[in-house]
Amino acid sequence: GDGYQQRRPAGLNAQLKTFQVVFRVTTDAEREALSAFLSWHGGYRAFLWKPPKHNRTVRVVCREWSITDNARYSDFSCTIEQVVR
Repeated sequence: GDGYQQRRPAGLNAQLKTFQVVFRVTTDAEREALSAFLSWHGGYRAFLWKPPKHNRTVRVVCREWSITDNARYSDFSCTIEQVVR
């Protein structure tokens, strides 16, 4: 939609997390695969992800990411947001 988000001070939705993460890939194949994965999900399709130092996977979206290419690797800087269904 129109960017509307419903928020309430109580309940599960109030405790959703946002993560700033960097994924480093070292091959062209990994770069293409991660780029295709993020593009296919388009910032709105949710996927399961296990945050660092957590025991369980969570449902998330990645609405924003950028790629920094270096001589030996590429860094994907991603904002990962936990969502409900």
